[in-house]
Amino acid sequence: MAERKARIGFVGCGGHATSVLYPTLHRIPQVELVAVCDLKEELAKRNARFFGALRWYTDVREMLEKEDLDGVIIVGPPQMHVEVGKICLDAGKPIFVEKPSAISYEEALSLARYAEERGLWGAVAYMKRYAVGYRMAKQITSSPEFGGIHFLQIEFSNGPYPAIWGIDDPAKAFLIGQAVHLFNLARFFCGEIVEVYAKLYRLTENMFAYAVVGKFQSGIPFIMNLNSLEAKDWKIRERLCLSGNGCWLEVVDMLHLRYRPRELMLPEFKVGGRTQTLTWSPEWAEVLATKAEGAFGYQGEIEAFAKACLGEGEPASTLWDGAKDLQVAEAVWESANSNKLVQIAV
Repeated sequence: MAERKARIGFVGCGGHATSVLYPTLHRIPQVELVAVCDLKEELAKRNARFFGALRWYTDVREMLEKEDLDGVIIVGPPQMHVEVGKICLDAGKPIFVEKPSAISYEEALSLARYAEERGLWGAVAYMKRYAVGYRMAKQITSSPEFGGIHFLQIEFSNGPYPAIWGIDDPAKAFLIGQAVHLFNLARFFCGEIVEVYAKLYRLTENMFAYAVVGKFQSGIPFIMNLNSLEAKDWKIRERLCLSGNGCWLEVVDMLHLRYRPRELMLPEFKVGGRTQTLTWSPEWAEVLATKAEGAFGYQGEIEAFAKACLGEGEPASTLWDGAKDLQVAEAVWESANSNKLVQIAV
């Protein structure tokens, strides 16, 4: 008997969805792409043809009426995530939305509550939680040998950031559209963030830097360097560093992991009294082969959604997570503009 697949409808045929997310679907055995939907008929037809959907639509309500779906993937601007998400929830379908799940914490919270009130759920596309480097780091830092995480550092930069989605200030848009990834990643490793203090420096309208310090509910401190200064085009640099009890770990650009354990892994090669630093770094052919898969987490996030639609497990990031990350983003913005420490309710 053939294994049951999750019958998925996909709303949105824009650039990110088409180049990054749709190509993962045929690699996931639990997914059957039943239908695609986009307001632009030519895009819906194109993606149905390219990615093997049985049918295409330009009206999400028509798709929901005519198709027997287990879940719906929604990828577009955050306002669309809320609007279309609620339509799908009204039809009794769990949803997967890109990040950010909404344009504001209030809107994101309303979407999470909307799902809960209907006995449903939703996932948010934080692919970093599924990336190989970060999953390895999570396993290592959760082990007794690491002795717990006692300090977190994040550095993140890309090129000049635009004003998007109707947000007038690019520095605010950056927090909502990009930095939520880093807030979610920090929460993935250390739990809820309860206070932040931020400084914002502007070089130009689209080039700026945030210095953010704060602490988690556990009392563990963190520091973040979030900026758009380090390239003239869209080049991302990312580094996570976690300090343990007598050991440390870092992940660079999601692909390269270095770990210095407390104890010697190869005692016979002790040199100068220091422990060894272990390194994991995929070679280029492996990166190429897994570009849309495990290396960066895009396949993992959709596979988790499909399995959850079939009642097999839960997604790593829910609509509630999407709201929490926007709450942190708004707290950083408030602190940067008020020059005050901002408390975040848990």
